[in-house]
Amino acid sequence: MIFHDRKQAGEKLAQELAALALEDPLVLALPRGGVPVGRSAARALACAFDVIPLVKIPVPWSPEASYGVVAMDGTLVLNRPLVNRLELSERELELAAAQVLEEAKRRDRLYRQGRPFPELSGKTVVLIDDGLVSGYSMLAAFFFVKKRDPRSVIAASPVASDMARRVLAAEKGLDRIVTLAVDVEQLFSMSSYYREFQPVTDDDVMRELRSP
Repeated sequence: MIFHDRKQAGEKLAQELAALALEDPLVLALPRGGVPVGRSAARALACAFDVIPLVKIPVPWSPEASYGVVAMDGTLVLNRPLVNRLELSERELELAAAQVLEEAKRRDRLYRQGRPFPELSGKTVVLIDDGLVSGYSMLAAFFFVKKRDPRSVIAASPVASDMARRVLAAEKGLDRIVTLAVDVEQLFSMSSYYREFQPVTDDDVMRELRSP
Protein backbone atom coordinates (compact mmCIF):
# COMPACT_ATOMS: atom_id res chain seq x y z
CA MET A 1 0.00 0.00 0.00
CA ILE A 2 1.40 3.39 -1.07
CA PHE A 3 0.00 6.70 0.26
CA HIS A 4 0.00 9.97 -1.63
CA ASP A 5 0.95 11.92 1.50
CA ARG A 6 0.47 11.95 5.26
CA LYS A 7 -2.98 13.54 4.95
CA GLN A 8 -4.29 10.71 2.80
CA ALA A 9 -2.66 8.18 5.11
CA GLY A 10 -4.56 9.72 8.02
CA GLU A 11 -7.86 9.49 6.15
CA LYS A 12 -7.30 5.81 5.36
CA LEU A 13 -6.24 5.13 8.93
CA ALA A 14 -9.43 6.82 10.16
CA GLN A 15 -11.52 4.39 8.10
CA GLU A 16 -10.01 1.47 10.04
CA LEU A 17 -10.44 3.27 13.35
CA ALA A 18 -14.06 4.25 12.61
CA ALA A 19 -14.93 0.57 12.15
CA LEU A 20 -13.98 0.00 15.80
CA ALA A 21 -16.82 2.25 17.02
CA LEU A 22 -14.52 3.95 19.55
CA GLU A 23 -16.13 5.41 22.65
CA ASP A 24 -15.19 9.05 23.38
CA PRO A 25 -11.99 9.05 21.25
CA LEU A 26 -9.14 11.56 21.43
CA VAL A 27 -6.30 11.54 18.90
CA LEU A 28 -2.81 12.31 20.18
CA ALA A 29 -0.15 12.60 17.48
CA LEU A 30 3.58 12.06 17.86
CA PRO A 31 5.42 15.12 16.51
CA ARG A 32 6.59 15.87 14.14
CA GLY A 33 5.73 13.45 11.33
CA GLY A 34 2.67 11.99 13.02
CA VAL A 35 0.96 15.37 13.29
CA PRO A 36 -0.46 15.70 9.74
CA VAL A 37 -1.53 12.04 9.87
CA GLY A 38 -3.19 12.51 13.25
CA ARG A 39 -4.84 15.80 12.32
CA SER A 40 -6.33 14.21 9.19
CA ALA A 41 -7.55 11.17 11.12
CA ALA A 42 -9.07 13.32 13.87
CA ARG A 43 -11.02 15.35 11.30
CA ALA A 44 -12.37 12.20 9.71
CA LEU A 45 -13.34 10.83 13.13
CA ALA A 46 -14.74 14.21 14.23
CA CYS A 47 -12.87 14.02 17.51
CA ALA A 48 -10.46 16.14 19.56
CA PHE A 49 -6.80 16.34 18.55
CA ASP A 50 -3.54 17.19 20.33
CA VAL A 51 0.12 16.18 20.45
CA ILE A 52 2.63 14.52 22.81
CA PRO A 53 6.10 16.07 22.36
CA LEU A 54 8.59 13.21 22.27
CA VAL A 55 12.26 13.49 21.34
CA LYS A 56 14.60 10.66 20.37
CA ILE A 57 17.99 10.25 22.06
CA PRO A 58 20.55 10.16 19.24
CA VAL A 59 23.48 7.79 19.06
CA PRO A 60 26.46 10.14 19.70
CA TRP A 61 28.45 9.15 16.60
CA SER A 62 25.39 8.59 14.38
CA PRO A 63 22.76 11.29 15.06
CA GLU A 64 20.30 9.84 12.55
CA ALA A 65 20.03 6.72 14.72
CA SER A 66 18.55 6.66 18.23
CA TYR A 67 18.55 4.35 21.23
CA GLY A 68 15.78 5.87 23.32
CA VAL A 69 12.92 8.36 23.57
CA VAL A 70 11.98 10.97 26.18
CA ALA A 71 8.56 12.59 26.62
CA MET A 72 7.99 16.11 27.95
CA ASP A 73 7.16 14.81 31.45
CA GLY A 74 10.37 12.79 31.68
CA THR A 75 8.90 9.46 30.60
CA LEU A 76 11.90 7.53 29.27
CA VAL A 77 12.04 4.42 27.11
CA LEU A 78 15.36 2.86 26.14
CA ASN A 79 16.11 0.27 23.51
CA ARG A 80 18.06 -1.82 26.00
CA PRO A 81 19.48 -4.35 23.54
CA LEU A 82 20.91 -1.48 21.49
CA VAL A 83 22.15 0.37 24.60
CA ASN A 84 24.02 -2.76 25.63
CA ARG A 85 25.62 -3.07 22.21
CA LEU A 86 26.65 0.60 22.27
CA GLU A 87 28.29 0.07 25.69
CA LEU A 88 27.12 3.45 27.00
CA SER A 89 27.59 4.13 30.71
CA GLU A 90 24.69 5.02 32.99
CA ARG A 91 26.19 8.50 33.36
CA GLU A 92 26.23 8.96 29.58
CA LEU A 93 22.61 7.81 29.44
CA GLU A 94 21.56 10.24 32.18
CA LEU A 95 23.26 13.23 30.54
CA ALA A 96 21.84 12.46 27.10
CA ALA A 97 18.32 11.94 28.49
CA ALA A 98 18.49 15.24 30.41
CA GLN A 99 19.45 17.15 27.26
CA VAL A 100 16.67 15.56 25.24
CA LEU A 101 14.15 16.22 28.02
CA GLU A 102 14.86 19.94 27.76
CA GLU A 103 14.14 19.81 24.04
CA ALA A 104 10.87 17.94 24.66
CA LYS A 105 9.85 20.60 27.19
CA ARG A 106 10.77 23.36 24.73
CA ARG A 107 8.57 21.81 22.07
CA ASP A 108 5.72 21.42 24.54
CA ARG A 109 5.89 25.12 25.45
CA LEU A 110 6.08 26.09 21.79
CA TYR A 111 3.24 23.88 20.61
CA ARG A 112 0.92 24.42 23.54
CA GLN A 113 1.36 28.19 23.97
CA GLY A 114 0.05 28.04 27.53
CA ARG A 115 -2.83 25.64 26.81
CA PRO A 116 -3.20 22.84 29.34
CA PHE A 117 -2.66 19.26 28.25
CA PRO A 118 -6.04 17.59 27.57
CA GLU A 119 -7.71 15.51 30.24
CA LEU A 120 -7.35 11.82 29.34
CA SER A 121 -9.29 10.17 32.16
CA GLY A 122 -12.01 7.95 30.71
CA LYS A 123 -10.99 8.68 27.11
CA THR A 124 -10.21 6.25 24.33
CA VAL A 125 -6.80 7.60 23.38
CA VAL A 126 -5.60 6.96 19.83
CA LEU A 127 -1.85 7.48 19.46
CA ILE A 128 -0.85 8.20 15.87
CA ASP A 129 2.49 8.39 14.09
CA ASP A 130 3.34 8.45 10.38
CA GLY A 131 5.26 5.19 10.64
CA LEU A 132 6.70 2.84 13.24
CA VAL A 133 10.33 1.96 12.63
CA SER A 134 11.51 0.61 15.99
CA GLY A 135 8.28 1.07 17.98
CA TYR A 136 10.01 2.82 20.87
CA SER A 137 8.53 6.28 20.25
CA MET A 138 5.04 4.79 20.30
CA LEU A 139 5.95 2.83 23.42
CA ALA A 140 7.05 6.05 25.16
CA ALA A 141 3.78 7.72 24.14
CA PHE A 142 1.84 4.77 25.56
CA PHE A 143 3.65 4.92 28.92
CA PHE A 144 3.06 8.70 29.03
CA VAL A 145 -0.67 8.27 28.41
CA LYS A 146 -1.13 5.29 30.71
CA LYS A 147 -0.21 7.46 33.71
CA ARG A 148 -3.29 9.59 33.01
CA ASP A 149 -6.05 6.99 33.51
CA PRO A 150 -7.46 6.58 29.98
CA ARG A 151 -10.32 4.19 29.24
CA SER A 152 -8.18 2.45 26.64
CA VAL A 153 -5.16 3.14 24.43
CA ILE A 154 -4.78 2.35 20.74
CA ALA A 155 -1.52 2.65 18.81
CA ALA A 156 -2.19 3.49 15.16
CA SER A 157 0.04 4.10 12.17
CA PRO A 158 -0.31 3.77 8.40
CA VAL A 159 2.79 1.56 8.22
CA ALA A 160 5.03 -0.30 10.66
CA SER A 161 8.03 -2.56 10.54
CA ASP A 162 7.50 -6.11 11.68
CA MET A 163 9.95 -5.44 14.53
CA ALA A 164 7.93 -2.43 15.74
CA ARG A 165 4.72 -4.45 15.70
CA ARG A 166 6.38 -7.12 17.82
CA VAL A 167 7.78 -4.57 20.28
CA LEU A 168 4.32 -3.09 20.81
CA ALA A 169 2.52 -6.43 20.86
CA ALA A 170 4.73 -7.47 23.77
CA GLU A 171 3.32 -4.60 25.87
CA LYS A 172 0.32 -6.18 27.58
CA GLY A 173 -1.35 -2.92 28.62
CA LEU A 174 -1.78 -1.67 25.06
CA ASP A 175 -5.36 -2.40 24.02
CA ARG A 176 -4.97 -2.50 20.23
CA ILE A 177 -2.49 -1.87 17.42
CA VAL A 178 -3.89 -0.61 14.11
CA THR A 179 -1.67 -0.55 11.01
CA LEU A 180 -2.54 -0.57 7.32
CA ALA A 181 0.73 -2.15 6.20
CA VAL A 182 3.46 -4.13 7.95
CA ASP A 183 6.90 -4.28 6.36
CA VAL A 184 8.84 -7.47 7.02
CA GLU A 185 11.99 -6.36 5.19
CA GLN A 186 15.10 -6.08 7.34
CA LEU A 187 15.90 -2.61 5.95
CA PHE A 188 12.60 -0.83 6.48
CA SER A 189 12.19 2.48 4.63
CA MET A 190 9.18 4.44 5.86
CA SER A 191 9.48 7.08 3.10
CA SER A 192 9.00 4.39 0.44
CA TYR A 193 5.35 4.17 1.51
CA TYR A 194 4.68 7.84 0.68
CA ARG A 195 4.84 9.57 -2.70
CA GLU A 196 5.24 12.90 -0.88
CA PHE A 197 7.29 12.75 2.33
CA GLN A 198 8.60 16.22 3.11
CA PRO A 199 10.05 17.03 6.55
CA VAL A 200 7.51 18.35 9.08
CA THR A 201 8.65 21.49 10.94
CA ASP A 202 7.62 23.07 14.24
CA ASP A 203 5.72 25.69 12.23
CA ASP A 204 3.81 22.90 10.47
CA VAL A 205 2.91 21.36 13.83
CA MET A 206 1.64 24.67 15.18
CA ARG A 207 -0.37 25.28 12.02
CA GLU A 208 -2.09 21.91 12.37
CA LEU A 209 -2.83 22.58 16.05
CA ARG A 210 -4.48 25.91 15.15
CA SER A 211 -6.55 24.50 12.29
CA PRO A 212 -10.16 23.44 12.94
